[in-house]
Parts: sequence; structure tokens; C-alpha cells
Amino acid sequence: MTLRFVRLAHPEIPVKALPLIAGLLESGRLTSGDLVARLEERLSKRLEGRHVVLVSSGTTAALVGFHLLFDRGVRRVVMPDFLFPSMASAALRAGVEPVLADIEPERLGLPPDALSRVPPGGKAAVLSVDQFGIPGFAGPMEQLSSSLGLPWFEDAACGLGSRDDDGRACATRSTISILSFHPRKTLTTAEGGAVVTSDPDLAARARLLRNLGISGQGTERRFDMAGYNARMSELHAAVGLAQEEILDELLERRRCLGRRYLERLDRDVFPEGFSVPAGFRHPGCNFQSLVVLLQPGIDRGEVVRRMAAEGIETTLPGFSIRSQPVFSALPAFGPLPNSTRLQESGLALPLHERMEPQDVDSVCEALQRALVPGK
Repeated sequence: MTLRFVRLAHPEIPVKALPLIAGLLESGRLTSGDLVARLEERLSKRLEGRHVVLVSSGTTAALVGFHLLFDRGVRRVVMPDFLFPSMASAALRAGVEPVLADIEPERLGLPPDALSRVPPGGKAAVLSVDQFGIPGFAGPMEQLSSSLGLPWFEDAACGLGSRDDDGRACATRSTISILSFHPRKTLTTAEGGAVVTSDPDLAARARLLRNLGISGQGTERRFDMAGYNARMSELHAAVGLAQEEILDELLERRRCLGRRYLERLDRDVFPEGFSVPAGFRHPGCNFQSLVVLLQPGIDRGEVVRRMAAEGIETTLPGFSIRSQPVFSALPAFGPLPNSTRLQESGLALPLHERMEPQDVDSVCEALQRALVPGK
């Protein structure tokens, strides 16, 4: 039996954040200061010099991103059905209609051939996802979206630190990408997100949108756009700056833990009870999460309860958008079996930088007992 409670996520925030936060509290400059700009600069260096615009959450980043696409004439977006549903909410709020497509079963994202179904007319875009930190098909997506004249929106919320088939950082090849800094992500600011682009005009407009559409300084301020109050606070940036300093170390810990999971799951846990999506074996995966697919007939709720009784926190991996009541009427390209199965049978296991190798062993042993009681 496990000796300690193993949480699903537990980010490590270096104590270096404390002096930064104390200084902010003393200064009273809690928004629109230097720390946000410093974190943007550091992230830009990690992302091949792309413009990085920090905002208050990943969902807000998506809203700003869709707003930018709407301003360029986009009215429909093809997106994978298995996606955090706030992406669909953000599209609709910005006036862009989502059209859902099934995910492919290995990388759990949008297959490149989905682009061939994008309706003609020049008012569409395509959205891919780096699911759980598994890199999407960046090369084919870049080539096909360019040849078809489609803006490419990359949901890289889980992708910071992942690298694609060509060894390039996720979030560096698309028209617009977003990042999330929720506590379950590889870098956290507690809450936060970013819009990433190589287009200076899109970046400038994103900066206007996050700050209520205001341009100018002091008495020269004016409202040039109908924007949002979407700024990241200096307090959140302080947390992010402290974590960014050790991000490479955190990523390496995650990869070591992920590799140990794969080894233990392959070797010791009853394979007839589950499968591991092949994308987790991609060399560029950052292991933001580790998800297994339970076989049909296994009661996931019971597995979750049995593991919780041993001190192991698990949960469903995410959502099929179409199966959520509020989005059930959205159009889709045919059936969505892979997305539906991932929602109904997927199980997210604990994986975070505070875990030790023996915690992985404890999780795998508890999973084995939960799948076959009495073993």
C-alpha cells in the first residue's frame, strides 16, 4: 500500500518568488509593471523569438486569439472534439462557429487530413492541440494550412516544453498559439495564459485587447478597440518568473517520471485492463499529464474510488465537447468515436515535479489492484 497521499498535481514554486512578491506588496505596483514584461521576454526566448502576450488565463488567451481571427474575417473554425470546452466557449463569444472533428487515436489531436474538410470560402481557420503535452502534427499542419490559405490556431496550453517531429518547440509555427499557466501545467503562474505569434500586428492588437482596447499613456489614453480586462497581474508574473528559472529542471523531472510510468505500465500492470496512447512515447512529449485508456467494461468510477482509498488521486482526462449539453448542437464531421471513448474511458494519473520515482511505483501498484481486486 502507498505510504503517502499522491496528488494529481502539486507545482513546485521556488522560494525566490517570495522576495519578488514582498517587493510588489511594498511598492503597491500590482499591475502593468516590469515583471510581466520580464516573463514575456523569457518565454519569447524559449519560443524562437515569438511575440508573447501574457493574459489572465488560458481561456482569456483563447478569447483574444479568436477575436484576432474574427477581425481577419474568420467565421468558422475546425477543432478537435476532445478539447477543453472553454475553447469552444471562447470561439462562440468571439463570433466564430466551431465545427468539431474526431481526434486520431495515437496523439489524441486533430489529424492533418481534417483540413481537407474545411469549407471553402476563405472564412475558416483550423485549430490543433498538443494534447497532454504530446506534440501535434506541426509540420503537416503548417504545410497544409499554408497551401490552403487557412489561419492555423494551435492550442498549446499543455505544450510548453514539448518539441514536435522536427525538434522545434510547440507554439512556434502556427499563426496564433495559446499557452496556459494553470497549476496543472508545466509552468504555472497560479492562473494565467499567453497569446503567441510571429505576426507583429497580431501581437500589437493582442496587447490592446488585453488592456480594454486602450492605447496611449497618461492623459493621452484613448479606447481604440472594444477589448477585455485581461491583464496578468504582477503577482502572478512573480510566481511565473521564479518557476521559469527552474523550468528545464522541472521538465526533466517530468520526463523521467513519465518514462518510469511507461516502463512500469508495460511491465507490471495487467495490460488487458488498459492501453497507453502511443503519443506518450514521442521523444518531444513533456508529460504534462499521463493518461491511460481503460478497456470496455471496466468501471472507471470504481477504479477512481479504489485508488483514492489508497491515497492516489486520479480523474477523467478531459471532455468531448459535443457530449456537453451546452455544445450538443455544434456541427461535426461525422461520428466522434475516439473523442467519446477518451472521455468515457480515459484516466489521468498523478504526474508532477514533486513526485518521486517510488510514487510512480505506488500509483502503478494501486492501479493494478484497482483493475483486478485481490491481486
